[in-house]
Amino acid sequence: MGGPGSRPTGTVVHEYGCEIVPPDGPELDLEQALAAFGREGARACQECAAAEVLNRL
Repeated sequence: MGGPGSRPTGTVVHEYGCEIVPPDGPELDLEQALAAFGREGARACQECAAAEVLNRL
């Protein structure tokens, strides 16, 4: 369970080439990325441009 100092869980959508994407993370096309971002608990990475782009949609 979450709490102060715990890591968030759920889907994180990154921009292609993001330095903190997990090495085993799948590469998604735009349609797949939008579907993943629409899932409950999903969020856009704050370290790359994903949040800037996806949060506007």
